[in-house]
Amino acid sequence: MLRIILLTFCLLTAACTATVDISSDSLDNQKDLSPADVEDDVFLNTLEAIHDTNPLDLLPLSPIVWDTCSGVEGDHPCNLEGVDHRGDNFGLYANFGRPIVLDFSAGWCGPCRNAAPHAQEVQDLYRDSGLLYVTVLIETTNGSVPTQADVAAWAAEYGNTDSLVVAGSRSILESGGGAWPLTGWPTFFYIDEEMVLRDIDRGYNEHEVIYSIDWLLTL
Repeated sequence: MLRIILLTFCLLTAACTATVDISSDSLDNQKDLSPADVEDDVFLNTLEAIHDTNPLDLLPLSPIVWDTCSGVEGDHPCNLEGVDHRGDNFGLYANFGRPIVLDFSAGWCGPCRNAAPHAQEVQDLYRDSGLLYVTVLIETTNGSVPTQADVAAWAAEYGNTDSLVVAGSRSILESGGGAWPLTGWPTFFYIDEEMVLRDIDRGYNEHEVIYSIDWLLTL
């Protein structure tokens, strides 16, 4: 009788041990498929996808797609860059989408100085249109290449705030692979929102500038 009891106890003990082992295996399997591990896999796959993507592919396409430029009406003008009176870098092509007036002036030029006090007035007058009026100072009063201090002094003298004054040079007229055709002082270039050169005025006439801007904005 004792043997039967012992045998029964052994069988029950073995069954309990087996049940525990099976339960333990089941928990291990569940751990392998836990949500945390699944999330880690998704995260790693996402990282791989990001590294496989060229960051430049995520940027919008540049509207500057032409290969050539010129100072001829109807063509895309060449880019020009310089430091403005506030100390910021100015780039013509960076202002794609805005109508632009470029006023090429020199410090020794009397008509240029006659035009200068009206630059900010024009900027204010056409503010709602998005027009940008830029004076590009090619030379100072003594014919030297303007510095940022020179254009800052010009802006202070003539009240330029957001009508930009940019330091240029004779060499800037040949920059960008093309040319800006200056045959008189000042010379005004009227550029539309698609960065197309639409009109050129040589010499300064206040009424002519207003007329040309009005015409530019109706295109």
